[in-house]
Amino acid sequence: MDQTARPPTATPPAAPGAYEASLSRSIGVGGNILITLSSISPASSVFILGGSALALFGTGVFWAFLIAGIVSILIAFCYAELASAYPVAGGDYSLVSRALGPAFGVATFFISLISLPLIIAVFALGVADYLGVAIHGLSPQQTALVVVVITTVTACFDIRTNAWLTGVFLGVEMAALALLTVLGFVHMERPLSSLLSPEVLDPSTGQLAPLAISGLMLAVTQGIFAYNGYGGAVYFAEETRNAARSIAKAVIWSAVITVATELVPLIAIMVGARSQTELFGSDLPVEAFLTERAGHAVAMVVMLSIALAVINAIIAITLQAGRLLYAAARDRALPETVAAPLQAVSTKGRVPVLATVVMGAIAFASCFVPLDVLLTATGSTLTFTYLFIALAAINHRRGGTTRSGYRMPLWPLAPGICIAALGLVFVVTLLDPAQWLSLGISLGLVAAGFVYFALYLRPRRNTHLLLLDAAPEETR
Repeated sequence: MDQTARPPTATPPAAPGAYEASLSRSIGVGGNILITLSSISPASSVFILGGSALALFGTGVFWAFLIAGIVSILIAFCYAELASAYPVAGGDYSLVSRALGPAFGVATFFISLISLPLIIAVFALGVADYLGVAIHGLSPQQTALVVVVITTVTACFDIRTNAWLTGVFLGVEMAALALLTVLGFVHMERPLSSLLSPEVLDPSTGQLAPLAISGLMLAVTQGIFAYNGYGGAVYFAEETRNAARSIAKAVIWSAVITVATELVPLIAIMVGARSQTELFGSDLPVEAFLTERAGHAVAMVVMLSIALAVINAIIAITLQAGRLLYAAARDRALPETVAAPLQAVSTKGRVPVLATVVMGAIAFASCFVPLDVLLTATGSTLTFTYLFIALAAINHRRGGTTRSGYRMPLWPLAPGICIAALGLVFVVTLLDPAQWLSLGISLGLVAAGFVYFALYLRPRRNTHLLLLDAAPEETR
């Protein structure tokens, strides 16, 4: 594919202190939301993370995912305000660099550079589990490699094509969530009030017992992880029309839709299962509920739709990963010999093809890493990213910025609550020895980012890490 670092002649020149417009502003708020929701994949979150939470925390999932939903909405407010002020491609890295400081931004870049391809590999290695209901004997690794190649090629298409494609797949997984919700509420076995007292299955007695506060806090962290991804809307800021006004809507609506489409089906499952003890004791609670209420044939069709949902999520995350590397290269956060080719975009679709392919190649190589190692390496990175976003939302206002755009309500309440909640997550993590390695890896990435900034970027601050604004939008 022919590539060039310069956009078509129809694009207006950049204003002083701004990057030239290389990416194509060709999607609206709706297209952005479709891609963002696809990267979150609410259906796979319900089946995988939600199912795991039901087995571990029982009816505590109601309060845990409700609290996690509130925290997620507050974090979305932080993303929305920052993205409205800095509508630049690059996601968390771009926002943190500009609002909190370049050192924190580079640390965030290191986290995202490693975690995004590893997350793609984790998702890809799980595809065979769902395709296996129809195609027996699939190799998880070989399936993952094929999926990564296909999704990387797809992510190199223009952004409007990807918005349409991911939207179709998203419709399929939303239908699966709607089916779960209807089955649960049509066959209600107990009132909603039964969920108000958190109870978990006691393996020693086979009966429900009260869930400890520590268990509830662990469930909250799982809920936050299940909702994660609404900040992905920021990666497409330079491809979204009227981004300074619309990107905040994309972030907040993505968060609200995610919380609703994950929490409501989980509630329906808990009140609609014939036996909660059997539900919570199942290896795969959501699949067990679906088979119980709809039969094996329907369950198999839904499992195949979840495979599509996972593939859809991989496409969307690959899109984000490519734009992360493109933005860092354009900012000259990388050595010039590396940055020059990575900031090129295709002539026809105005897509950062090489940056996308490089991130896809890293994900491809990551598929050869054992799954438990991948999960450990990505386990605590989200907490650091959210912490930096919350701190950036506070520092952004404290800096007396004159940038117009979305302003979150009751500032600084939202970022303050987020910081407190994330502090609690850190405490829970520290108390669990099984999480220490994951936490250590995340701390190592953050430290590596600070060291790279101090030793390489800071001495070259006049020529590297430019952090300019995006070019003005095209006049129509």
